[in-house]
Amino acid sequence: MDVFWYALTGLLLAGYLALEGADFGVGMLMPFAGPETGRARLRRSVVPLFLANEVWLVAFGGLLFGALPVAEGEVLRALRLPFLAVLTAWFLRDGALWFRTAHGGAGWRRTWDATLAAASLVLAAGWGVLLGMLVRGLSTSSDGHPVVTAADLAHPFTLLCGALAVTGSLRQGSLHAARRLPEGSPLRVLLGRLTRVLTPVLLVLPLLVVATAGTVTDAPVAVGAVAALAAAGVYASDRVQATGRTGAALVLGAAPLAALPAMVGAANGTTVLATRSGAGGLELAGAVADSGSLALLTATVLPALVFVALGQLWFWRVFAPQRG
Repeated sequence: MDVFWYALTGLLLAGYLALEGADFGVGMLMPFAGPETGRARLRRSVVPLFLANEVWLVAFGGLLFGALPVAEGEVLRALRLPFLAVLTAWFLRDGALWFRTAHGGAGWRRTWDATLAAASLVLAAGWGVLLGMLVRGLSTSSDGHPVVTAADLAHPFTLLCGALAVTGSLRQGSLHAARRLPEGSPLRVLLGRLTRVLTPVLLVLPLLVVATAGTVTDAPVAVGAVAALAAAGVYASDRVQATGRTGAALVLGAAPLAALPAMVGAANGTTVLATRSGAGGLELAGAVADSGSLALLTATVLPALVFVALGQLWFWRVFAPQRG
């Protein structure tokens, strides 16, 4: 059961990134939307979907605290500064979406549009970098605790995972926003071109992960297999998009974003928090909650997650297909 709760926690994070990736991408596209009408259309394409998508992040945090309380404390302790940057960007992104319409001034709206673009970029890159560091394993401090160093943040593999998250989000954002725009509109044509440019890039990046996996992890085959599946998802998304099925293309195109949490598990197995030296790491057996707490979670959390999933499907069916 320990592995089940660990896997379920990772699945919730993967679901959040797969869904929110489109929102991150739309936010990053704001500078390319042209005049006020285009920027307003992009904003409307993620409202209110982003609130429903964030439920998965809240569920991830809650389950991490409830099922893996020791892991939550150790992970946040080791990654506190990168997490602070991601949380700050999250608050600014949400604030930009809400505050943009609070005042009619052009300068006010441009300011929040720029904030939205910058915060969305930091969110996408931040999650990619965080998960890339966890795949590679953290450094160890002099007192034996896992820590993040500048070298960890700037490592090529870490930056590669950040680039994968940003590119994947941009492609998802362009696909999602385009389906909300009228046929033949200049912005929709621009987004279509961007999708075609990003697709080959997003096919190459996972393959670079495959090529470098052997230098950063003891499980290169498992990590490489996850990355290869991500590339296959992008290719399938491109083929499906060519037939006009944008919804299916979005589902398949989320593969690189969902692959990032999966690579952590593939690289480290049941080591919840890995270090390259082996010192200070955290094994699943020492991170999971007691049996009584897990029994309570089984009775309360699992039924709630079913309703969350059904609610997510309803939100996307009602709001995502609309154009205007």
